[in-house]
Amino acid sequence: MKKWGAFVFYLMLTLLGKSQGFLHISGKSIVDSTGHQVILRGVNLGGWLVTEDWMCGITDTTDSGGRSARKTLESIYPDSMVTRLFNTWEDNWITASDIDTIKSLGFNFMRVPFEWRNLQDQNQHWYLDTAGNIDLSRLDWIVSQAAQHHMYVLLDFHIWLDQDLAYNGISGTDSVVRSTCQIWRVVAEHFKDNPTIAGYDMLNEPTSSAGEYVKQMIYDTIRSVDPYHMISIEWTAIDTSRWHNVLYQDHWYGLSASTLAGNEAIFDTTYIPILLSADSLGVPYYIGETQVADDSSYAWSLNEYCLYHTNWSPWTYKTINEWGWGMISIYPNNVRVNLFTDPYDTILYRWSQVSNANNWYELQNVKTIWSNAARCGETTNGIERTADGGQVRLYPNPASSAIQILCPSAYIGLHYNIVDLLGKSITNGELTTENQVVEIGQLTEGIYFLKIDSSHLVCLKFIKE
Repeated sequence: MKKWGAFVFYLMLTLLGKSQGFLHISGKSIVDSTGHQVILRGVNLGGWLVTEDWMCGITDTTDSGGRSARKTLESIYPDSMVTRLFNTWEDNWITASDIDTIKSLGFNFMRVPFEWRNLQDQNQHWYLDTAGNIDLSRLDWIVSQAAQHHMYVLLDFHIWLDQDLAYNGISGTDSVVRSTCQIWRVVAEHFKDNPTIAGYDMLNEPTSSAGEYVKQMIYDTIRSVDPYHMISIEWTAIDTSRWHNVLYQDHWYGLSASTLAGNEAIFDTTYIPILLSADSLGVPYYIGETQVADDSSYAWSLNEYCLYHTNWSPWTYKTINEWGWGMISIYPNNVRVNLFTDPYDTILYRWSQVSNANNWYELQNVKTIWSNAARCGETTNGIERTADGGQVRLYPNPASSAIQILCPSAYIGLHYNIVDLLGKSITNGELTTENQVVEIGQLTEGIYFLKIDSSHLVCLKFIKE
């Protein structure tokens, strides 16, 4: 009877969440309020609200964990001066122009790491706005930007109280757990009615606790104020008996071989069993962070996630001089700082320059890999686009031996090109009929794009089985 009551309660919550337009879990899928499957293809906004030394151009080595720049600066300057520095950093590290770029790549959501110090001072007093309310303006801004771009946001609690002392050791300290629950209560209460929120990522890479009581406490806290949004739980066994509307998450950095063949072997033995296990248990899965040094392996692995209908977000969008870790690498000469030895005005000026595109280098290989992969998995039953002259359709999708391109007569004589995830041309030709058959039996399994050059470029995605 108790299990039946819990099921009815969860069903009611699911229906209520659906009626309010929230993303929610339905079996193995994330779906929107219409029941349409949404596969989250996004990017992390690392470095914005959580300044990690290694990727943010902070060169002093006094902070062994590399995650306490604010604490370091507070040991040198008054609070008002430190606040000015971080406002400058946050105003410039991610701007509206960056959101335009992320949207243009084809991503449909952003994972946004934040920390307790974004909301509270070093004595755990809340930062307040001019009206005397808890200041959530940074999170409000990114959610507003996402809404304007028809994207979703996953809020990731990345750094909690005393994490500089023990990076992922939240499980052993009750005061830290209480602080974390307090912060999540405020954040979830604030965003509980917002459909742009995909969900809440409770803890970044936490240790386990006996019976997972820490995760249970935080889950229960969020659910007490927001029963509708998804919750993402990292590094835990799948347990559908006590956690509902949950997106299970891992961070996969293990493809470290220098060759594609080597990484395929690692993927087959390490990751596929996890994906198959999630599938057999009837839950969706999310790779919250991933990065692969070898471009071919990077493209191939994201391709595999698409084939398994897995949600993913690379780490990360932007770094300072950390080539390959992001799409944008900022040259260090004009923005790198030593918090202890550089004058205050130097830090202030250099942090104001991280938004200056003249200091950027855009990694075109990463951009191509991300953009191609971000556009996969939108549908499994064929792809349609509207272009001049009418609809262009491609089917079947997935396909094994051939695809058919249905197009209006205005497209006859136009050039088509099939490219892989890296943008490499595989085969091309000319459209000679309104029902063109293109042989693809020679292609290896994976995701490809059919591009047709018209007055508006048509780009159709398909899977080769």
